[in-house]
Amino acid sequence: MKIEHIYFDQSNGTNWKVGLAPTRHHILFLVVKGKVHYHIDGTTVTLGKGEGLFMPQGTLRSAESDVTDPQQMYSMHFSDLPPEQLAYFMDEPYKIIRPLGNDYLKQRMSVLHECWIGKMPCYEMISKGILMEILGMIQRELVSGGIPSSRRNLAIRVQQYIVQNYRSQLRLKELAEHVDRSPNYISNVFKEVTGWTPVEYMHEVRIAAARELLLTTNMTIGEISESLGYCDQTYFNYIYKKIVGHPPSHLLKTGYTTS
Repeated sequence: MKIEHIYFDQSNGTNWKVGLAPTRHHILFLVVKGKVHYHIDGTTVTLGKGEGLFMPQGTLRSAESDVTDPQQMYSMHFSDLPPEQLAYFMDEPYKIIRPLGNDYLKQRMSVLHECWIGKMPCYEMISKGILMEILGMIQRELVSGGIPSSRRNLAIRVQQYIVQNYRSQLRLKELAEHVDRSPNYISNVFKEVTGWTPVEYMHEVRIAAARELLLTTNMTIGEISESLGYCDQTYFNYIYKKIVGHPPSHLLKTGYTTS
């Protein structure tokens, strides 16, 4: 694999446009805010928060931001990846994605962007590893389309409840009661569909939120930990490092921002 570019695009109300031209590399992007309009093979594709698109190399496309709701999105441009490693993307001219694990993917793309622009020692190797993880996660979800809709819908209900309540002291029993199933059943179904247990996913959402707060507010690590439902800051630090790869203090020391 060769990574060409990793971008965090912010239109900021400007007239953001991409002229009609074939893509020079494979492109994968995820919209994290606002809307963007792509025109591919005579079809207009409008994508909003939590949605993304994979376009193989050579796709003829143009694009522009939505004038009323300009986008923010991560985009990854890469090449030289064996076709079998993109098999579930390449079965259509382009692939629209609506990942269940959107919050986790957003967090990983943020880490990838940080790594790429920071250009610290071994950044290319680390960036390739993160991008391969992202590609694998999305394709695993595409494959899970064969899972019965009743099980996928149950997982979506659990996921939505976690996203809406992740700051509270969530328990597996509470999730089970919400969907009227047993704790073991929802844990097995959720892991089958998403690859995580409900508890693992809750931590992913919390740590994604923690990164946003570290980058965009003046809250202390202790304040962030408490606001996200962690009673013990030491445990929060442990979970953060386990998921991100470094402690939360790392962002404060580097002074990194996404602006």
